[in-house]
Amino acid sequence: MKKFLRNYLTGNEQKILLFILLFAFLGLILKYTGLMAGNDSAVADSLNFKKNYEIKYDLNTVTKEELITIPGIGEKKAADIIGYKETQGFRSKRDLMNIKGIGEKSYLKIEKYFYSLANEEELEISESFSETIESEKLVKIDINKASVEELTQLKGIGPTKAEKIIALRNKLDRFTSIEDLLQVKGIGSKTLEKFKDQIIIGE
Repeated sequence: MKKFLRNYLTGNEQKILLFILLFAFLGLILKYTGLMAGNDSAVADSLNFKKNYEIKYDLNTVTKEELITIPGIGEKKAADIIGYKETQGFRSKRDLMNIKGIGEKSYLKIEKYFYSLANEEELEISESFSETIESEKLVKIDINKASVEELTQLKGIGPTKAEKIIALRNKLDRFTSIEDLLQVKGIGSKTLEKFKDQIIIGE
């Protein structure tokens, strides 16, 4: 082989050929290692499948053992959820908040682990519609004219608070905004929120 190269190729041509062969060899190595890296990635993706897989349960068929696997649900809450399922049944995921110890914050953390129930969307629309109807049925009370008896129809207002409202109204001459009621001792923003849809401010 060396004799053949000496007979037909000059020294420079031999060096060029050697470089070409070297680069071709390096190219094959890089290609091979690239394929191996691709295979490793596929294997890694396969191994991560379980990690990325989102486990969800049906509230009306879930078991206590399955509930305990959910972060934030221990033995006690799992037992309470099972008890609710067996006595009342879940119509919506939000029914979880009917269980002692599960408030809005806890619900938001665990609701993703449960499937939406079949009639859940229809139920929410129906409840929203019912709330709207109830709101429209509420008798509006003019706090600038209402008597003690009328004011006690407001949610969270008893005779004592009603009298305080009238006393403040006399002091101010008239209420100009709903927020004026916050000046009444015993009426905070939460109490006001309960009955603000029941009142109007008349002349």
